[in-house]
Amino acid sequence: MRLSSHVQKTFEKLLGTYAIQQALDFIKNDHSNMISEQKEIAVIPGAPHTEPEIRSPFFLDRLKKYGLDDCSIDEVGNVFGYVHGTTKNPLVLMEGHLDTVFPLETPLAITEKDGRIYCPGIGDDTAALAALLCVIRAVRHVGLKPCGTLMIGGTVGEEGPGLSRGVRHLMSTRKKNIDAYVAVETCWTYRVTRGAVACKRFELTFKGAGGHAWNDFGSPSPVNAAGRAMSAIADITPPSAPKTIYNIGLMSGGTSVNSIPGEAVLHIDIRSVDMEARDMLGTQILETAKAAVAAENTTHPKGERITLDVHTYGEKPGGDQPEDSLIVQIACGATSAVGVEPRLMGPASTNINFPLALGIPSVCIGAGGDAGNQHSLDEWFDPKGSYTGPQKALLMLFAMAGLEGVTPALFNTRKTY
Repeated sequence: MRLSSHVQKTFEKLLGTYAIQQALDFIKNDHSNMISEQKEIAVIPGAPHTEPEIRSPFFLDRLKKYGLDDCSIDEVGNVFGYVHGTTKNPLVLMEGHLDTVFPLETPLAITEKDGRIYCPGIGDDTAALAALLCVIRAVRHVGLKPCGTLMIGGTVGEEGPGLSRGVRHLMSTRKKNIDAYVAVETCWTYRVTRGAVACKRFELTFKGAGGHAWNDFGSPSPVNAAGRAMSAIADITPPSAPKTIYNIGLMSGGTSVNSIPGEAVLHIDIRSVDMEARDMLGTQILETAKAAVAAENTTHPKGERITLDVHTYGEKPGGDQPEDSLIVQIACGATSAVGVEPRLMGPASTNINFPLALGIPSVCIGAGGDAGNQHSLDEWFDPKGSYTGPQKALLMLFAMAGLEGVTPALFNTRKTY
């Protein structure tokens, strides 16, 4: 990406500053400590909705230990601390998420083979948490002072069961104060995600009287209705431009093989880069499900009618910003500055969905290293060269918020959202 002269000069000034070089060197030399801390965090349960009692207090302790100011846990479990500059503005927020997808009873143990570290959650998003702690150590070790304010920490509820409650809370309580938002997610220093996929999830519950398979044959069945709905939904072809998809990810119902079920449940996920296209597909799917219920009631007229309950949950807004927007340029410039070729990734579902939808400049970046099998029990992380992730994050912070005596903040105008 071609950077504007203003952004290019900012990075030239930062990279030409002895204190910044000291900080970058510190991060590289601190690599083994960062990986050790990553392993330590990985074996701390991060099950959805347990963060405020388990990971949040741990992370708060580390933020205090490494020298952030005004550290605290908020009402939902988000943990943040500050590096105060000469002025309050701009306020630049950078976070990784504290939760994983794994239930509390999941065995967590570190194993290593062929240079890879294996453990559920070792990459997503433990790598980001460790990288942020490394950044904080570098900032305090060198004594870097921003012109504005850095807000660094961890959020709860990013994964599906958490319903994004951490970032939702931040946006409801802090949105007017945040000038730029950076989510650090999983791995890959080259990663720069500027767009957000709009998501919506439905729980469809088909209800009926149930009954005995022999005696009550001819009564409508919730499972039949759900099956009709699934078959009809599978025939829907959503638009490819803008890219829009659906997925029936969960289905349940029934009590025994010789019973007409009293209930069947489908969980459907809908995503699109365009919120209007997402909502149009959602309407089509719901109308299809209602038609399936009507067909089942008509085909099996005996007894109580099937009803359909619809519960919408996990709704995320979407949005995008130009490739040459300031925050995207900063992310790409910082990536190049640490010797990695940046890659602009396609839109994704991350914590930046919410600030981006409000017009707050936002980007999601990788924490460094390589990884695979995310959200599975054999998740792995390759730490080779992963120190470039926190190096990139540090450069972004001081490009956005400025470095006292060296370069002013690139985000220097308070906006009203």
